[in-house]
Amino acid sequence: MPRGCQRAPQPHLEPQSCATMISERVTRSTPQPNMDAQALPPPIVQPQSEALATNNVVLTVRCTRGPTRGKLAQRIIDKDGRLKVPIPPQFRAAVGEHASKLASKIGFEVRTHVMDLGIRRWKALDDSVKGPILRRLTDKFDLQGDPIDVDKAVATQCGRRISNYTYKLKKKYNNLVKAKGAEYARSNPPGGVKPEQWTSLIDKKWNDKKWQKQSKANTNNRSDKKSKHRCGSKSLPVRVVEMMEGTDGAVPALEKIYKSTHFNADTNEWISPECEDIHDEIVRIEAEHNSQDGAVPITQEELSIKVFKAKSGYLKGLGMRPSSTVRSTIVGSVNNNEYVIHLEKKVDEQDELIQEQGEKIQAQAEGIEAANATIAELVEAKEQQGRALASVLEYLKNQGYTGYCCGTVVHILSLHRFHEVACSLLKVVIEYVEGW
Repeated sequence: MPRGCQRAPQPHLEPQSCATMISERVTRSTPQPNMDAQALPPPIVQPQSEALATNNVVLTVRCTRGPTRGKLAQRIIDKDGRLKVPIPPQFRAAVGEHASKLASKIGFEVRTHVMDLGIRRWKALDDSVKGPILRRLTDKFDLQGDPIDVDKAVATQCGRRISNYTYKLKKKYNNLVKAKGAEYARSNPPGGVKPEQWTSLIDKKWNDKKWQKQSKANTNNRSDKKSKHRCGSKSLPVRVVEMMEGTDGAVPALEKIYKSTHFNADTNEWISPECEDIHDEIVRIEAEHNSQDGAVPITQEELSIKVFKAKSGYLKGLGMRPSSTVRSTIVGSVNNNEYVIHLEKKVDEQDELIQEQGEKIQAQAEGIEAANATIAELVEAKEQQGRALASVLEYLKNQGYTGYCCGTVVHILSLHRFHEVACSLLKVVIEYVEGW
C-alpha cells in the first residue's frame, strides 16, 4: 500500500503461515508499481522458512534474542562517560561489572566492520581494519592495566567474538546447503551478513580442506572433554575476582571455585559424576599435603597444577593467565616441592643403607677381635711349645742321649705341634673372611 493511504478495515482472516506473513510485510513496506501495467518479477531471495518447508525440513520458529548492538552500554556511556574495565595482570582478561558490556561491544564491532571473516586469527587482520575498531573501543571504555596486558586481552576477546559469530553462521550455512544446495546457500546470506563476509567464510574456511581437517580435529578434542561447567555468560575471571572481594586480594579456594561452577544448588546435584570426582580429588590432594609434618600450606595455584596438570599460559580452574615469570615461579615451586619429596625419600634410603653397613662393620669388628684373641692364644701356645721342647731336650740330655737323637725327637715334636697351630690359624682366617 502506498504511504499516506488509509488502511480499510479488514475482515477476520484465517491464521497465515510464517512465510506468508513475511511475504506480506515485505510487499506492504515496499512501494509497488501499477499492477495492471506490469507484473511483479519473481523474488530473488525466497523466505528461508518457505524454502526449508518445500524441502520437507521442519524448523522450529522461535522468538529469539538477536545480536546485541550495544545500546545499553551506549546509554550508560552517554550518562557516566567512559566505562572503567580493569584488566588485572594475574588474569590478563577484562573483569568487573562492565566486562560483559565490553564483550558485547567487541562482538558488535567485529560483526559490523570485519568484512574478511575468513581470517584464521585476529592477528592476521589488516591494521587498517583493526585500528578504527580499537579506537572506537577505547573511546567508550577505560581499559585499566598494563598496556601489553590490555592489548592481549582485547585481541583475545576479538578473536573469540569472531569465532563465536562464524560458528553460528556455519550452522545456518549447513541448514541452507541441506535444504537448497550449495549454490543457493552461497548466493543467499542470512540477514545482517554482508555478501563479502559470507563468501569470505565459504571460500577461505568452510570449503577449505585444511580448515575442514582442523575443524574435525577440534570437534573430536572437544568431545573428549568429560567435564562441563555452568558459568553461563559470566566468565571465570569475573567470578573469581568477585569472590576475591573483601579478602585483600587472596585467591579463593580452588575447591570453592570449582563447586560454584560445577554444582547445581537448586537440584543439589553435580552436573556430572566426573565433576564430583574432580572435586573430591582437589579436597584429597590439599588435605594430604597440608597434613604432613612441617609442610608449608599448598597454594591454590600449585593445587591447580597438581589436579589439572600444567597448561601453557593458563591455570585451570582459576581463570588466571599469569605472566611467564610468575607462571615459571609457580611451576618451579611445584617442581621444587616434588623434588624435595624425592630427596627426602633418597635420604631415608641412604639412612637405611648406612644402618645396614654399620651393622656389618660392627660384626666385622667383633670378628677381628675374636681373631686377635685366637692369635694371642696361638702365640701363647707357641711359647708354651717352646718351653716344653726345651724341657724335653734338657731331659734327654740328662739321660745321656746324643745330640742327633735329641734333635730328631725335637724336630718331630715341632712338626706335630706346628701342624696343630697352622690348622687353628687357618680356621680363624677362614671365619674372618666369611664374616667380612
